[in-house]
Amino acid sequence: MSFSKESRFRNVVSAPEFNARGAQAMPQPLVLGCVAAILLVCCTCIGFTLGLQISGGGTQLGRAFESATARTTATPTPLSKTATVPLKTKGTMDNGLEMTVISVQRPLKVEGGVKLPADQQFILVTVQIANTKKTGAAIKVGAPDFSAKGDGGLSYETNPKTVTIPNMLSELSLDPGKSKEVELIYQIAADDSGLKLYWKAGTQTRTFMLEK
Repeated sequence: MSFSKESRFRNVVSAPEFNARGAQAMPQPLVLGCVAAILLVCCTCIGFTLGLQISGGGTQLGRAFESATARTTATPTPLSKTATVPLKTKGTMDNGLEMTVISVQRPLKVEGGVKLPADQQFILVTVQIANTKKTGAAIKVGAPDFSAKGDGGLSYETNPKTVTIPNMLSELSLDPGKSKEVELIYQIAADDSGLKLYWKAGTQTRTFMLEK
């Protein structure tokens, strides 16, 4: 029996496909359905596993956060009583008094007939002094307890007589638990720098920065 070329071509292209083992190929929609089902099962398992891990590690995560917060809010280490005290930082004396340099105004413009040489100027130092004791007698503080000095080596006395202001420190008596804000004036060399305030109480002297 013979076949035409057209008949042989039609037989080849219309014959059903077979896999490598001779079985008929699985319909495409069924294959896609199986793949989708497998993916769904895998996603469900992964989600369940991650859920268990997160719920089990929640406590550890909370503890880690609390630990980091505790480190951030930890109380700073107090300054050594021999260390120089920075601006706006409390410095404590052995007698229970505590002082903070609140601000420094340089130069201080003085009204009236006060005249200064061209190479000099006034500065105003505002401080807060507190008696940190809870009991006991009042503690006195006076202007002679303070002095200022710069990098130039010159020493400046507190409150020159040529200038007076209402809140200027002369003598102060602080009861336990009380504090007061007072001001100190210095007449300094205009080109001096690195100014520091020295506070003497008994045999102890503390240094406070007046410039950054």
